Order: sequence, then C-alpha cells, then structure tokens
Amino acid sequence: MFARLLMAALIMFGLSTPCSADTIPELTAEQWREDVDALVAGLEKNHRDAWNFVSRAEVLRLADEAKRTARAENHMMLIALHRIAAAIGDGHTFIAVSNIYARYPIVVRSIEGDFHVTRSTSANAERLGDRLVAIDGVPVEKAVEKLMALVPRNENRWHERHVVAGLLTQAEPLHGLGIVRRMDGATFTLETPDNRRVHLWLMPYAPSAQPTYVTIGRGGRLTADAAARGLTLSMLGDVAYLDFASYHALKEDGPGVWAAIDKARPRALVIDFRKNGGGSLPAGRQHIVYPAWERSQLNREGCLFVLTGPATFSAAMTNVTDMRRETEATIVGLPTGARPNGYQENGWFTLPNSGLRVSAAQRRYRFGATDETAVMPDLQVEQTIADWRNGRDTALNAALSKAQDCKRLNRVTG
Repeated sequence: MFARLLMAALIMFGLSTPCSADTIPELTAEQWREDVDALVAGLEKNHRDAWNFVSRAEVLRLADEAKRTARAENHMMLIALHRIAAAIGDGHTFIAVSNIYARYPIVVRSIEGDFHVTRSTSANAERLGDRLVAIDGVPVEKAVEKLMALVPRNENRWHERHVVAGLLTQAEPLHGLGIVRRMDGATFTLETPDNRRVHLWLMPYAPSAQPTYVTIGRGGRLTADAAARGLTLSMLGDVAYLDFASYHALKEDGPGVWAAIDKARPRALVIDFRKNGGGSLPAGRQHIVYPAWERSQLNREGCLFVLTGPATFSAAMTNVTDMRRETEATIVGLPTGARPNGYQENGWFTLPNSGLRVSAAQRRYRFGATDETAVMPDLQVEQTIADWRNGRDTALNAALSKAQDCKRLNRVTG
C-alpha cells in the first residue's frame, strides 16, 4: 500500500467557480418548451427505431412534464432533456453534456458492488480506495436510484453501473435531481478500509478545466493518471500487453506496434479493451483483429487473451465479438457494457434555441444471439478492491497466469 498523505479529513478544494451549463445561452421558459418539442421530434425522425424500448406515450409524458415545469434555469432544463433522451434506452442516444456538466475532483468506479474512489486530484489522494457512502447526507443507494432516470436502460446492468458512477460526481445531475442542496459544493461521505467515516467537502470544477489526477499504480504506488489514448505496448515478462484504450491514431500507430510485437517474440499476447468506449469498427478489424489472427504463434488457445469490462462499448464491443469469432482468444474480465444486438452509430442534430447537440442511434446491429445482453467473458474475473488498493490488476493477473501454460511453437509464422 502506498504511503498515505497526512491531511485533515475535511478538505475544501475547487479548481474554479462551478460552471452551470455555461455554453448554453440564457433562454426563456417558452424557448425551453420549443427545445423539448424539437428533441422529441428529432429523436423520432433520426433514430433507427425510437420506440423499440420505450413507448411514444411515455416519452410524450416526460416531455409534457418538462414543459409544465419549464423555467429559465439552464441546468434544470438540461436535466429534463437528458432524461427524455435516456428514456430511448440505448447508449448511442443522448444529449452531449461532456463539455457542459461541472465535475467534482474525484472519480468513482463500481468495484465489487460498491462505488470506490479510483482517481482524484493530489489534494484528495488520501481518499483513493475509499468507499462512497453518501452525498450531502443522501445514501449512495438512494442517489443511484434517482440518477438512474438519466441512464439508458436497454444496454445491460454493467453499462448502467458504469454510467451512474460517472453521474455520481457531476454537479448538475446531483443538484437537478435533488441529491445535493447547492451547485457550488457538496459533502461526500467516504468510508476508509478501517471503517472510519470521512466527510469531504468538495467544490466542482468547470468542464473546461483540465485537472491532474492521481491513482494507485503498480505496486501500490501513487502515480499520475493521464487519460489513456490509442495503443500502448509493454512487455510483462515474456508476455506482450497491448492496451487498446482508444482508436486514436490507430492507422498510424498500429503497424509499428505489431512490428514491435514481432521483434519481441512474446510467449503470449494480452489485448486490453477495458477502457475502450468505441470508434471505427473497420479500423479495429484492420489494425487489431486481423493482425492478431495472422500471427499463428500467438493466435492459439491459451496464448491470446482479450480483456473486457463495462466500459467496453460500441465498436470496441463489436471488435471483441470479432476476436471471439476470428481468433482463438480467451476473453477475460467482466461483460461488455454494450449489448451485441442493439442500436449504434451516432446521428446528430441540434436543438434550435439552446444549441445542444443530440445523438440518435441510426443502425441496428446483430453480433450475437438474440438473448445476449453483453459479450460474456470465457473467464469472468472482477477486480477486487483489496487488489486495487495494492496496485494489482485482478483480471490482467488472471490472464497472465493462464498464459504461463502457453508453449512456444518450434517455428514462427505470420
């Protein structure tokens, strides 16, 4: 365990004044009502099948409720629109809020059924690994119950837990749904490994801010946690570990990464899809799936592994189905956040008054059996909080253990 920093249990911290949907112009209640109508009409027009999960009558009910309570408060109306879009049910239909919602300076993740702090600013590093108990006195279970109104419900339960974990540290959803009392700060109650309660006063930061986060790295050491992008190759003993965090620069970086793998001549290969939320399906096939298939030294049972989890979504989920179908890979970890049979591909439109961008899923895909709600791993392994606190990757270690049974071929082809 990394050496804990000495600091008070109550920390006041803020990177800037909270930004309450500051990219949206100030609108009248009537202008918001017009945007509500435009949202419903746009979803019906642009979605592949808007009423495949929710009834039109239910969406119209939510729209009428939003229009009856319309007021000139941006973040409250934004939550009402968010709720309507989420009701459609798939993860590709949403209001684009990533550059609008203010965030508190901690990140939580669902681990073993609870929400634990897994990233924070350095000022709150002592809280890494702590369990979230309440927000402004509201038990986390009650907060989750309220936030589920903003979560698509037609992917799967792993996706729901992943999405709601993000909402638990976003200011506008917490305030708009009555979980916190103020927009400029809230008290997060955390429980330490020795069952002590810590009340942490936090202030949200504007979405334009770029705070530096820390996390617990290998060996339990405190380490900077930069957002992973693209491909990162490392050797773990004689096993190649390819972190496929995103599709960024995949065409440019892919050939060099595979050349480095060939030069290293690893015993086995682990490809990690757990952070990958999607991108170009054809690019993933060309630069990940097919190169893995071609290398017969690695493309063997017990020698090729794919790691998946709730954040594995969209094209990344589909490329995992490709790996299962085209290669002898063993899938390890947790189920994917995306269902293999569902609605994907972003089709965008803009609301007339607020300028909010809305995505509506435009295609229906079938990449598995009709009753499959996720790509299920061959070996289901969940990260344990004890491992996490000590910098151990439970799923990766399970794959590395299995890889020790991989025997090298006498010849190398491909």
